[in-house]
Amino acid sequence: MNFKKLLAQSIIWRGFYFFSVLLVNVFLSRYLKAAGVGNLYFITVIFSFMQAVLGLSLDAGITYFGSAKIIGRNKLINLAGLWSVISGIVMLGFIYLFFLIDHSIEDSYLWSYAFYGFCYVCGQSFMNYLTALYYTQENYFLPNFLLSLVNFAFVLIIPGKDAAAINEEPQKIINLYFFVFLFSGLILFISFLITNRKEGAVGFPGKEMVLRFLKYSLTALAANVIFFLVYRIDYLFVKVSPVCTDADLGNYIQVSKLGQMMLIVPQIIASVVFPRTASGIERQRLSNSIMVMARLFSQLILGFLIVVMVFGHYLFIYVFGPTFNKMQIPMLIIIPGIFSLSVLALLSAYFSGTGKLQVNVRGAILALIIMVIGDFLFVPGFGIIAAAIVSTVSYTVNLGYSLYVFNTDHDIHFIDFFRWRKQDYYWMKTLLARKSE
Repeated sequence: MNFKKLLAQSIIWRGFYFFSVLLVNVFLSRYLKAAGVGNLYFITVIFSFMQAVLGLSLDAGITYFGSAKIIGRNKLINLAGLWSVISGIVMLGFIYLFFLIDHSIEDSYLWSYAFYGFCYVCGQSFMNYLTALYYTQENYFLPNFLLSLVNFAFVLIIPGKDAAAINEEPQKIINLYFFVFLFSGLILFISFLITNRKEGAVGFPGKEMVLRFLKYSLTALAANVIFFLVYRIDYLFVKVSPVCTDADLGNYIQVSKLGQMMLIVPQIIASVVFPRTASGIERQRLSNSIMVMARLFSQLILGFLIVVMVFGHYLFIYVFGPTFNKMQIPMLIIIPGIFSLSVLALLSAYFSGTGKLQVNVRGAILALIIMVIGDFLFVPGFGIIAAAIVSTVSYTVNLGYSLYVFNTDHDIHFIDFFRWRKQDYYWMKTLLARKSE
């Protein structure tokens, strides 16, 4: 299947899944309100970091070795299932150790947090590994369709009334929220086993191949963990800032999550770019397409900036509820940084597919240094506005480094990523034509 047709299918079905994620976010936010959902998402971010570490970025190794057909998918599936369960069990150990060390949290919460941590880490690992396996087959329909169905079902369960008006119901919804991760991951695992029986009996790769697989995955892990900190460590500075309330944290995290939603299309495209570059298909054409998409992203981001500037305050309150009344200014500040991340997503996928993971690692380290220093100096005094400014600067510096490396490897000019061209619309027109086929 050619790149444009594959990209069109990815946009349709991954877009469908991300729409379901957006619905979950909106309904939870209206139910728990800014302070409640802020604390929930803050806990989820901690679990996300643990999953990023414990998951060992095996999904990157699965994509690379599966797309290049170095290791058969019938062998990668066993690695995925085994390590998903192990990562969840290890997470239980970390939670128990945390409660032994920190006595500020009541012991009665141990089992709740153990349940949350295991469901999230194990379930998210299953989801990451299995979607990667499906994508090596260029199958974007089944995993995203199944995950979307689960999210839609969860949305239907969320009560219509505010959590403050109900006694024990919020805790049940939070328990179900974390269980959904594990349930979704297991559904993908079972469906892959059923639909891929033709690839042969499942098994494990040889020791030498496992070592190669782990070497690649652990290199990707370094980049992914640093990237995670770049994208999330500002939450911690906002959480402990003396000028920020729980509602401020909820507003800022919601801004960040909306920024992540704006990255849906770049991430969808990156999920296609990575396997195609790893397999060695159309690499030169992909590099040209990356520049076209960067120029189109800049126009899309500019349009979103104007909408937020004019309607943002009223739109955010209408969608998420009256407690989300501090989102507009941080959103305006962070939008240029989102553009940097959108282009960076494509470049990072390209470097990963060509085996140049060290470029992603170096760029992420540079961004993290700027993020930590900037947040440490300014967030305690200026709150979420400063956090948004530092984030945009950090993302832009990261993009600048990746563009510099990309330009040295290709005979192109830096300005080609940003100079709008009429032929770009023809490229988009042919892509939309592929979607209609």
